[in-house]
Amino acid sequence: MFVHKKNTTQLTMLALAISASVSPVFAEGYGLQNANREKASTSKWECKRCVIETGFNGSVGVGAAYNDTDDIHFANASGTDSDGLVGHLDADLNNKSDSGYQTTFVANKLGYDIGSARLETGRIGQYKIGIGYRGLAHYNTNNALTPYSSSGDNLYLPSNWQTGAVTSQMPTLYDDARNVELKTQRDRYLLDAVYKGSFYQADINYQHEKRQGKRTFSGNFLTNSAMLAQPIDDTTDEFGAKIYFNGKGWLIGIDSSFSQYSNDHNSMIWQNAFTPTFGAAYRGQSAVAPDNKAYRVGANAQLSGNGHQVLMYLGVASFTQDDAFLPATVNGPSPALPKASLDGKVDTTDMKLKYNSRVLRGLNIRASYDYSDKDNKTAINPYPQVITDSYYAGTANNPEYDRTKQQVKLAAKYRFNREIYLDAGYQYDHNDYSDLDRDRLRQNGVFAKVNYKISSDWSTWLKAEFSDRTGSAYNPVTTTNSQSNPYLRKSYLADRERQQYQLNVSYSSATALSASANVRVSSDDYDDTLVGLTQVDTHGYDISASYLLSDDIIINAYLNQDWRDSDQAGSSNFGLPNWYVNTDEKSTLVGAGIDYRHLLDKKLDLGLEYSYSDGQSDTEVTQGLSSPYGDYFSEKHNINAFAKYQLDEKIALRLDWIFENYQDSDWLNQGLALDAIPNVLIFGDMSSDYNAHYVGFTFSYEL
Repeated sequence: MFVHKKNTTQLTMLALAISASVSPVFAEGYGLQNANREKASTSKWECKRCVIETGFNGSVGVGAAYNDTDDIHFANASGTDSDGLVGHLDADLNNKSDSGYQTTFVANKLGYDIGSARLETGRIGQYKIGIGYRGLAHYNTNNALTPYSSSGDNLYLPSNWQTGAVTSQMPTLYDDARNVELKTQRDRYLLDAVYKGSFYQADINYQHEKRQGKRTFSGNFLTNSAMLAQPIDDTTDEFGAKIYFNGKGWLIGIDSSFSQYSNDHNSMIWQNAFTPTFGAAYRGQSAVAPDNKAYRVGANAQLSGNGHQVLMYLGVASFTQDDAFLPATVNGPSPALPKASLDGKVDTTDMKLKYNSRVLRGLNIRASYDYSDKDNKTAINPYPQVITDSYYAGTANNPEYDRTKQQVKLAAKYRFNREIYLDAGYQYDHNDYSDLDRDRLRQNGVFAKVNYKISSDWSTWLKAEFSDRTGSAYNPVTTTNSQSNPYLRKSYLADRERQQYQLNVSYSSATALSASANVRVSSDDYDDTLVGLTQVDTHGYDISASYLLSDDIIINAYLNQDWRDSDQAGSSNFGLPNWYVNTDEKSTLVGAGIDYRHLLDKKLDLGLEYSYSDGQSDTEVTQGLSSPYGDYFSEKHNINAFAKYQLDEKIALRLDWIFENYQDSDWLNQGLALDAIPNVLIFGDMSSDYNAHYVGFTFSYEL
């Protein structure tokens, strides 16, 4: 996974912005603005910089861009997969009256797939109403090839399609194959309102999200399968409301939400591209995500005083699903179902308690208890199992999968002096399950962190964590048709010992340079596992720095590398291990940038950023002989540059240029033709290898 890095100055500004935007609502009313000021003399107070502008101001920009690429994967960088010219709108407008009413409109790349806009109006400090839009998109590939077309819930083959026992015996495969785009587009619409009274605040919000696109799906018939482009057409509606009351040393609140998911597809049905063999089928059917609803209500409370603080939360939720069942098979008579629909219901209860206190000078303690319970109230019934729509394999009961989780944390922070403090703690996790291979899991963990301020400019900290997970006897479940190897230990339930270490060094001063470095090492040892994941070791480091050459020039650079080495043991005879897998993964991210402002008599701003990312994975299977897998990597060079020229006091012209060189390879389909695998109809080679350009012009006007 590649992580975008920012320079230290940007990170500091971002942290301040996030801190301001996500401060918990229960903390309102306890800042300096609520201090007792009745006896304070304010007659001579004056803020020379606190000039509140009224009237209409802001800026608006219109732009056009040219996207030059044949691969839609580049749209993850440019924000649009439109080939050729595409337009967008930017705006930052504000209208404020002398009486305190204010209306704002902000838009960013509106017209792109990732565009956003928000209109907000209200009276400062009293109420506000807002409406907004945001687009989100992920682009996989447009290189996939398939002979299937879609219509509603159905994927169908051409009318002249001739089946074959294997892919090489499908005579019209290459004539009928066409490109299909695998991507997802989300459009979110938001409406919200806030009202503040003298001792309370009320919020309501509504969000509607529409999702469309196609994703990879595998449909199989016994030993034959086909890669299919599954259509995505669904919506999610969410409504929330909350109200909070506060007084001296206390705050209480109630919040609730309701959400509803609706899928435009009832199922997925596709034709069999292979010649049906004995027991096989002419059509396949698969369920899709069913319509469902969720309700939640919670209560919060905070009590503060004399250096003590208690936070409490209690919430309950209910999830329901009542879509009509599909027939057990679409090929021939279908076995009878015990009910017309699942009538599914899952109830959850969550409780949180937190306590913080400064018990002595320099000593702070904190404790918390979290409780979470999932209770599946869906009726248990025997359901017919038709394997790949081909043969009847008896019945199976739907499992409950109930879970109760409890977590306790105890920690203390002691400051020895202004330079050194120690933070240490203990955590206990207890989980109870039903219908899993283990009924109970327990985990004990401890951590310690030492922070040392070496000087006014240099600081460092070292953190170590240890945890040990164990549980009840391991008994493989017997309620499924596919029994587990008795020596197999599933990684999320297996005994595990974990060690983690982190070292951080940072430099920050009033001078132009700031820098930081972080090193991390971790090890997971599944010491009681014979078959399954047995070992995972990771290590990595981050280095970042920024330098202010002058008031107008800043440069930054960063380097990140991570390594992951995992071992797995397997068995081909349902017994002790007889084959082994080692996987080595490595990721690298390097970048540098420069911003040069106020050139040409303060009319020109320039910016340039380069980044390089590389991720690769090498997998080797050993069963007597070692068999390495093929290439699996992705590599990207990205250049992002801009130039903004101020034509006059109000008019500016901006040029943006993005260049990306990208290449990836997946041994699963690298270089493979549609008929390369006899019993699997694949999408072909979906790897990307491109050089792409984005050039955009934005004309902005300052009001």
